[in-house]
Amino acid sequence: MEVKLGFGAVPRPQYVFVKKDNDHCWYMLAEDNRHIPVYEKALTGVITEIKVDRKVENTFSIDGKIKINLYVLADKPYIIQSGNDTYFSKSLLLSLDAMTSEQLRNPLTIAVSPGNSNVVFCNIYDPVTYRFVGVSWDGHNEIDWQTLGQKVSLKINKIKNLNQEPIQISS
Repeated sequence: MEVKLGFGAVPRPQYVFVKKDNDHCWYMLAEDNRHIPVYEKALTGVITEIKVDRKVENTFSIDGKIKINLYVLADKPYIIQSGNDTYFSKSLLLSLDAMTSEQLRNPLTIAVSPGNSNVVFCNIYDPVTYRFVGVSWDGHNEIDWQTLGQKVSLKINKIKNLNQEPIQISS
């Protein structure tokens, strides 16, 4: 990772929220809490951590609902936040569970895919081969999502330190 010296932005993660709107499926919040649409359909980066089953009460989520936070290091750090029981979160967990630890060490492309009504799905791709991480929704009504979330969390958090890069200073 390269560190640029001098003036710059405050080094904190940028929250990205998942919600189907007219022409986009995710957004960020401005300092005045206005929604800033993100029109790109995909974010490519390295997954560094995931937090599941977290009750969130902050300026980004004042409803105190259970959320999943996916930490992605890209051009800057991002935290993708989605409701625990959403199709996005469920398809995210299914995809991450299907991946090997080796795949999770490399950059991935996380894409949003709009469904009917308010539904947004998550699709994960290998950005080098363009291969889709296919998952099966068979039996999804019988899945214990809390257990799956904990399993995925353990898998990702176990390898997160392996992706550390040496710091390079740039002026």
